[in-house]
Amino acid sequence: MSTNDRKAKAQAAARGTGGGANVIVVAGIVAVLAIALVVGGVIWASRDGGGSGGGASQLPDGVTKGEPIEPFASAKPAEDAPVVDVYEDFRCPICRTFESSMGDSINELAKDGKIRLRVHLKTVIDTNTGGDSSAVAGSSAVCAADQGKWEEFHQALFALQPKEETREGFPTSDYTKAAKEAGLSGDAMSSWQQCTDKETYVDYVQSVDDQSVKDGITGTPVIEVEGTQLNWGSLLDQGSMTADTQRLEEILTSGKVPQDLVATP
Repeated sequence: MSTNDRKAKAQAAARGTGGGANVIVVAGIVAVLAIALVVGGVIWASRDGGGSGGGASQLPDGVTKGEPIEPFASAKPAEDAPVVDVYEDFRCPICRTFESSMGDSINELAKDGKIRLRVHLKTVIDTNTGGDSSAVAGSSAVCAADQGKWEEFHQALFALQPKEETREGFPTSDYTKAAKEAGLSGDAMSSWQQCTDKETYVDYVQSVDDQSVKDGITGTPVIEVEGTQLNWGSLLDQGSMTADTQRLEEILTSGKVPQDLVATP
């Protein structure tokens, strides 16, 4: 894809209506980061692939190109469990705030089968910087999920998020550091390392971003409950940046976002 094509598609994505929640939610943070986070993910050309494929064209087991992963699908949520969609980028600073304040609560509900959690890995910061670190980070996280360490790796990598948004992004050594902190070792560590080094799921991650942009989600973080965007920042105490997790859990398990908490584009 030419540079002009990528710029044109990035500009088109930025005109989308989704992802507005991240621009209005956290007063002190958004004022600094809104410009970087509103810009949508560029639409990359992705290869078709399947679980039996190798290299960057591979798809996670049971996942279709462009579709999110369900990291806690083994919890087997009830058929009527509310669907919660989270759109995030490992290099997005406000995503780190979102995860540190609400991630544990959301994960626990998913592990208990009370919600069906779907995670859409996006590459917004790649678009802004011209790099590919968000896509590589997402691929590495899916590699960890293959080894049963999604949650642990996910938390560890967010904790290592670079302070500045640069083209280079995460140092390669940080992926290994996160894997060790996640508890990977022995054969599992070797498999994860091989998967990460090959950037096995980079095309998959890019395909998820492509699809989310087509669906109108051009920023991060975004959380949807049964298709309705939640203004999650309104559940944060602006002083301590702690979340009202009790109300959050009530909203997620009910499957209904109160009108006063519906995010407006």
